Amino acid sequence: MIIDIVSRDISTPEEQSLAIDAVKNTILDIVLIVVIGSLCTALRAWLFASASERVVARLRKNLFSHLINQEIAFFDVTRTGELLSRLSEDTQVIKNAATTNLSEALRNVTTAIIGVAFMFTSSWKLTLLALVVVPVISVAVRMFGRYLRELSHATQAAAAVAASIAEESFGAIRTVRSFAQESYAISNYSEKVDETLKLGLRQAPHRHSPHCFTCL
Repeated sequence: MIIDIVSRDISTPEEQSLAIDAVKNTILDIVLIVVIGSLCTALRAWLFASASERVVARLRKNLFSHLINQEIAFFDVTRTGELLSRLSEDTQVIKNAATTNLSEALRNVTTAIIGVAFMFTSSWKLTLLALVVVPVISVAVRMFGRYLRELSHATQAAAAVAASIAEESFGAIRTVRSFAQESYAISNYSEKVDETLKLGLRQAPHRHSPHCFTCL
């Protein structure tokens, strides 16, 4: 309506008043939509953040309770630094999955449903033809997601080993100094960090891929 009013010639005061009112109403509607959208976005972010914090807190409590009740032999073969890394870094990954990844997945699914519905209203024949390739794409996406998941697990495991080496070196710093093993500790830690770096570089090109890939 505003386009019709503004685009045509305005020759009378009544038409000018209608045009001004139409512009004001349109601006008010846009501002209202922006404000409502911002409030909904903030509410969504708060809800996801609150849920993720509760999930991480519960996960850390359950994980610590499970680890502390293990047999003594378990602690003899498992490094303390690796356990600490699992309690901190791995739970942080779960937190990201419960916020960013889940939010992005829900938004992508909603967008896909709306897009398919719009396509059907435009041309159902072309839509069915386009959907024929979906199974092939789904198989490829699943295989790619499995590869990313395995790569992510390997990266986390390498980071945990590096953290455990650093924790043991700092905890036994007197022994390291007594036997002049600083170079060995540095070399050992650097080797594990380089291994983590290689895995991270392999994962880097895919970090901006759709988040739902890692959930497959």
